[in-house]
Amino acid sequence: MDEIKLSNDVIEQIKEFKYYDLTEGQESLIDELITDKELKECYKSCNSQHFQQNFKNWTSGNHDVDEFIKKAQLKAKDVDHIIEWIEYDKFEDVEYLAKGGFGTTFKAVWKDGPKVALKCLNDSKDITTEFLKEV
Repeated sequence: MDEIKLSNDVIEQIKEFKYYDLTEGQESLIDELITDKELKECYKSCNSQHFQQNFKNWTSGNHDVDEFIKKAQLKAKDVDHIIEWIEYDKFEDVEYLAKGGFGTTFKAVWKDGPKVALKCLNDSKDITTEFLKEV
């Protein structure tokens, strides 16, 4: 297959893409057109790069949970759909909302961020990859 050469104008337009606004078709087309790894990163969400640099700074204490969160962070396209591991002492005004089959839901204010929903999972130290596939 012949390598496709992109003009500087097209490259500049790609750098300005808002990755989270792209359709799956547009993402697929860009992945096919752009062969340069560095340029591909220009249209990827900066959130995933930020999280990737921070992976070594946290752990849930459960390898499977950590991997699940890391994968979700790398796939996140906007800040409204990000999963993070945050220590409990980083929250205030924690209020009970509901209890379900897998755990309890609370709302809280993250001291370093917005209001959030918290999930306290039953027996979270024993969570398996199979369980996480259901989340």
